[in-house]
Amino acid sequence: MNRLIPHTVAQIGWMLVVMACFAGGAAADGPAAKPAAKTPTKPASAGQIDKLIHQLGDKDYYIRQRAQDELAHLGFEAFDALSVATTDEDLEIASRAKYLLRLMRVEWTLPSDSAEVKKCLRDYEYQDAAARERTMQALVGLPRGEGVAALCRLVRFEKSPLLSKTAALALLSRRPAAATPRNAAIKTVRKALQGCKRSGAVWLLAWSRLGDEPAAAMSEWTKLVDGEQELLRRTPSETSPEIVAGLIRFQVAWLKKLGHTEAAMTAIRRLVEQEQGDPETLAELITWLIDQKAWKAVDELATRFAPRFADDPFLLYLLAQSYIEQGAKDRAEKTASRALGLLPGKQQEQLLQHLGTAQRLHGRGLIAWSRREFEHVIAKGGETGEMSVYARTMMAEMLHDQGQDLDAATTLEKLVKLIDSHRLPPARLYGRDPKEIRSRACYFLACHWEANHDAAKQRAALDKGLEADPEDVDVLIACYRLPGQPPAFRAKIVELIKTAAAALHDKIDEEAENTSACNQYAWLIGNTEGDFDEALRCSQKSLELQPDEGAYLDTLGHVYFGKGDFADAVKYQAKAVERDPHSLLIRRELERFQKKLDETKAAKPH
Repeated sequence: MNRLIPHTVAQIGWMLVVMACFAGGAAADGPAAKPAAKTPTKPASAGQIDKLIHQLGDKDYYIRQRAQDELAHLGFEAFDALSVATTDEDLEIASRAKYLLRLMRVEWTLPSDSAEVKKCLRDYEYQDAAARERTMQALVGLPRGEGVAALCRLVRFEKSPLLSKTAALALLSRRPAAATPRNAAIKTVRKALQGCKRSGAVWLLAWSRLGDEPAAAMSEWTKLVDGEQELLRRTPSETSPEIVAGLIRFQVAWLKKLGHTEAAMTAIRRLVEQEQGDPETLAELITWLIDQKAWKAVDELATRFAPRFADDPFLLYLLAQSYIEQGAKDRAEKTASRALGLLPGKQQEQLLQHLGTAQRLHGRGLIAWSRREFEHVIAKGGETGEMSVYARTMMAEMLHDQGQDLDAATTLEKLVKLIDSHRLPPARLYGRDPKEIRSRACYFLACHWEANHDAAKQRAALDKGLEADPEDVDVLIACYRLPGQPPAFRAKIVELIKTAAAALHDKIDEEAENTSACNQYAWLIGNTEGDFDEALRCSQKSLELQPDEGAYLDTLGHVYFGKGDFADAVKYQAKAVERDPHSLLIRRELERFQKKLDETKAAKPH
């Protein structure tokens, strides 16, 4: 979619780098100790490792230091036990265990990893926590489960307990929560994590048993959730409300699948009780509860946090959505009107909040209410005000996505008139070139005439779009697909496509991480003609930089379709629909791709 918008250690595959000789390495003990023990020639037993960890707290300094040196030379054989020891009641043991873990460095990639996995993990060792979480999501989005083994690696060897748990939850999010685990993923998880006692590993091993022993595994999962909740109460630094909530949501999905409705509702109530009322987490929870149709829980939160709802438009809109889905339309409209009535002023801060609400409503598929919010900003911001201009461009894109192309064109044509009358200077267009707005309006109008089967008016609108901006990607694609056009027109469009593609590629060469240019190049070629392999590379690059972006998944689906790989086209288009379930354009394209795949299968000899 063109949206303007080293070797192995102990057969595992990691490398331990010991950062300096450990003589004098103990933070609390001061001077150098006896020489370090020699590297073991065979793997140590669990009993030996436990004995060494116990000796970290010995009264004799030299015994402590020798144990530390031996554990250092064992490397990742001792990783799991050292991780557990960081919470030992003996502060000396805990301190030395943490120190040893800090001196370990994982070589996060293996020779057997795919090129995409290696790209994702390339700078992982040097990333901060937020960047590491984004890397985990990128691994989740890789096709054919390519990222599963790498995520298991993060679960087992990520030094931060919180990030280890985050990696486990990311892996669990690869498929719908109640989906039966696939055999390939089960084998990978068990091979990588068997024997690991870290919490995330225990969760994943329990998950791997859900397909074979769902009742027993679910009982185990319930105990794991209880344990994590108790940890949150006792030692909140070792977990987070978001992690606990993720576990409970997974639990609810499986309880429902197994028909344990009462137990599912009990789990939902625990989730509700945990909520502290932060507006963002509250909105996320209400959204999930609506998807679960847990109306009593929604009402309970609305009552419990009534002052928050009264001051937050999006929370009120979510409450209104719950009423709509229960059939209480009048109550829903009254609640939505209350939401719109909040922040009635013309100040930029208030208009920005209305814009943000409009975008979030669009993401929930609440198009009518979203349109009202955009129109509020347009009315309050003045016809040439920056907020008004921005609202028009955003609303036009939403209307086009919903198939309301005439309204979308009209919305932008008002901006075109203001530009032509010199009342709207380019400085108020948020960096957009006036020619882009003009060509976009023409494109929307062409889409309207196409839907009404008026080829002449469609061609006329596209000609105006080309005149305004001959590098508009969507206009070029529409012209390329126009049936019954003279050879000269077709040749002209092909040349313009080549020119536009070259210009986009120049931008990519100048800035390798320009996701917009990567996506637009892939979108243009994928829907017309050219170097499809390069288009595929660019599309995958955009998703590497912005994993799970629906518009970029849509582009990848189109590139595969253009290459004639209809199975992968359907696969990634379905992922785009999953990411943007309320986009009519994306859903329609999935139907087209599926139809072509079915036709291709039917045409093959049996």
